[in-house]
Amino acid sequence: MDYKIRTWPDKILKQKMKKVDFFDERLEDYIQNMYRVMYEEDGVGLAANQIGIPYQIIVIDTTKRDKKGEDKEEGIKLELINPKIIHKEGNVQSTEGCLSFPGIQITIPRAEKVKVVAQDINGDEIEIETDGFLAIVLQHEIDHINGIPFINYLSPVKKKLILEKYMKLKKETSRRKN
Repeated sequence: MDYKIRTWPDKILKQKMKKVDFFDERLEDYIQNMYRVMYEEDGVGLAANQIGIPYQIIVIDTTKRDKKGEDKEEGIKLELINPKIIHKEGNVQSTEGCLSFPGIQITIPRAEKVKVVAQDINGDEIEIETDGFLAIVLQHEIDHINGIPFINYLSPVKKKLILEKYMKLKKETSRRKN
């Protein structure tokens, strides 16, 4: 299957994804394709629904890379199945972009620290307690699999303005491609 980034307003981005109940080659294939697309698009996190996979799977790689795609600074690489935030603490303002909203960056409130439970690729339960950049990425991607785009954190007026700007950008980009 040809996986590519689904952009707003694709309906899969507004839906809660199904729980994964299979831990086999299909899951490994999904994860490999998710990493491939995420790296091609220069992302740090990707939720399965962003490439049309209807399951609760996220991948994250916070490794800093240079312009050639080579590692500059070691990061954290995770693949999480059925992740859930079970505890949040503190508040920060986070400026975020999203592969499903190319060209848009917004500042939204996030928790400073999170505790997440999930399963690994073998189905074993794991728990992650973190803060900083990784906490932000986890919140962003877990929101995705729950059908919550980051624009939902904006006031109705700001959301309307950002979506108008985004749709204009999208129209200009598709015009340039044709």
